[in-house]
Amino acid sequence: MVEQVNIAILGASGYTGAELVRLLTHHPKARIGAITADRKAGESYGAVYPHLAGLDLPPLTTIDALNWDDFDVIFCGLPHGTTQEVIAAIPTHKKVIDLSADFRLTDLDAYAQWYGHPHRAPALQDAAVYGLTELYRDQIAQARLVACPGCYPTSALLPLVPLFAQKLIQPGDVVIDSKSGVTGAGRGLKEGSLFAEVSEAIHAYGVASHRHSAELDQELSLAAGSAVMPAFTPHLIPMNRG
Repeated sequence: MVEQVNIAILGASGYTGAELVRLLTHHPKARIGAITADRKAGESYGAVYPHLAGLDLPPLTTIDALNWDDFDVIFCGLPHGTTQEVIAAIPTHKKVIDLSADFRLTDLDAYAQWYGHPHRAPALQDAAVYGLTELYRDQIAQARLVACPGCYPTSALLPLVPLFAQKLIQPGDVVIDSKSGVTGAGRGLKEGSLFAEVSEAIHAYGVASHRHSAELDQELSLAAGSAVMPAFTPHLIPMNRG
């Protein structure tokens, strides 16, 4: 029998949480022991995501109702800034995998600049490992706290880091023209995500101000061995994902 890792997923009602649930339910070494969504506590997961109604999952619960000793790994799919507060209650011997931006940036001043508030768990930042497996596999395996990268940085770092490693490109040569589906904006109701606003259109947003710029600067500069500030332009396109 395969020994399974018992998992809690915090913030399972968002799109990121739903994708994580879908992936882990089919993983032979994973067992989802708890899924949380404070405002939907008591509901079945199928009531929130009907296409996942057939999965064998516990009902949604609140974070406060969890017993951390029941879990080996805690995934956090919470809004930015929330994991920094929640993690204080999680025992230090538990592995935490954070899907938000809370621990991606090593420079705390840069975090405060881009996310609009001081880091609330600065003592833990040094322990966090940037969760891009292709770059930090060994460190991730040993880490207590893994900070999963953003979508745009993942798509750009995977091709660019090897090019810098082989000195095939120069720091000033990088242009990142990115396009994302509408679910990347999250599940909350926003005018810019309405069908009538995005259908049959493509538009740039967050030009020179998108938060993922900080991740790109950080990781590309490490790969190049000198400062890299790519020309990064994200776009929203009328599709669900990708």
